Amino acid sequence: NVIAGEDFNPRAVAGLAEAVADGNVRCHTGTMARLGITYDLLTHESDILHLGFWQRAFEILRDSGAIRLEKGGKNEGCWVMSLASSPEFADMDDPDKILVRSNGTVTYTGKDIAYQLWKLGLLVDDGGAKHDFGYRAFAHWTQPGPAEPVTYGSGDGLLARTMSDTAETVPETAFGGGERVYNVIDVRQAYPQKVVKEAVRVLGHQKAADNSIHFSYEMVALTPAAVREIEARTEVSFGLDEEAMSKAYIEMSGRRGIGVKADEFLDVLTDAAEDSIVQRMEGGGTPADVGDRARLIAVGALRYLMARQSRNRVLAFDFAEALSFEGDTGPYLQYSAVRAKKIFNKLEERRGEGRLRSEEIDTLRQATLGDDLWNLVLQCARRREVVGQAIANLEFSLLAQHVHDLAQLFHSLYHAHPVVPEDDAALRRLRRAVFTLFDDEMQVLLEDLLGIAVPDEM
Repeated sequence: NVIAGEDFNPRAVAGLAEAVADGNVRCHTGTMARLGITYDLLTHESDILHLGFWQRAFEILRDSGAIRLEKGGKNEGCWVMSLASSPEFADMDDPDKILVRSNGTVTYTGKDIAYQLWKLGLLVDDGGAKHDFGYRAFAHWTQPGPAEPVTYGSGDGLLARTMSDTAETVPETAFGGGERVYNVIDVRQAYPQKVVKEAVRVLGHQKAADNSIHFSYEMVALTPAAVREIEARTEVSFGLDEEAMSKAYIEMSGRRGIGVKADEFLDVLTDAAEDSIVQRMEGGGTPADVGDRARLIAVGALRYLMARQSRNRVLAFDFAEALSFEGDTGPYLQYSAVRAKKIFNKLEERRGEGRLRSEEIDTLRQATLGDDLWNLVLQCARRREVVGQAIANLEFSLLAQHVHDLAQLFHSLYHAHPVVPEDDAALRRLRRAVFTLFDDEMQVLLEDLLGIAVPDEM
């Protein structure tokens, strides 16, 4: 009734569209919560137009001479930005980018420029006042602990949503006006992101342009084995022929119906993790917490696989590879952290000793370590260096590789340097100190930086 015939009601249509959009976003945040991913702000594209963000950005671009109205040729009636003077676009046959079409509609790139200016705090009126969104509370999120999934409902973290009207709430954290902005968008958006960066530069904000960073990434695909696994567990066929299934990986495509829903994918991954746990259990049987353990391992496997992959390479997902307890995988890292904790649990049971406090470890600075133990200590001290390299190069695979190297070092040492059976108290204390450093470091690297929780058991 609200969208057709004599009862057409634009306000009702807008309200319906907003309700549908909010419902979709709530489903999305629920899915991301399963991976421990939270949001602080949801911006609505329509607000960029309704609040005059684009209008103000257009005035700034026009008055500075960065854009011009074409009065002839194929772009007649369009507002375009010339890219001819930028070395980034030197090889282009047509260096003009349309921001406003001849019918007056704004392109996505035009709206992205306005949005970027807001992000950088550069969207101001003639009096210097900044343009900003209105805000309303959308949901609260809470994460009880590293082994608990994020939940949306009641909690401490505010998830705000922009709105075109007067703000209903004032977020504790101010949005916009960032010193450096990372736009996380796939590699296919490289050209539009270069245009956004160039628009900031031609407006005279060279430093802000340098700090407008496109964090690009390649697509995620599925191996044929992963497709078969999903089809078998969901009982839904992708309808791929033999030629398609003979390729190294299969690109997902919504238009062709080749893909998998995120929640469905996580369900399959968790089920596969549970099967893997049960197969490795001593004496058979299924413990009461196998479901929670499988969820942590599944999420850890997925997060690590995404982090370890160089962002300029296609990620072909394979279930067997991702869930392996050996090799360059999330479960292998979780297993090494669990193994370290078990050493201290057994030490407490048999000798009444546990981890060393940081001040106790400091007293061992002058102790003599063998080269192998010293190498583990040295690698534990490299976190800040590696994180700095990862950020500078926008390559988180460097951090993932560091964590894997650390886990490999530990696995090569703990049998050769036993703690619990060692009767020499001084030597046992030295090994306790080294393995305490490793345990602490894995806690930070896995749970704090990579968002990978460590189960009590594997």
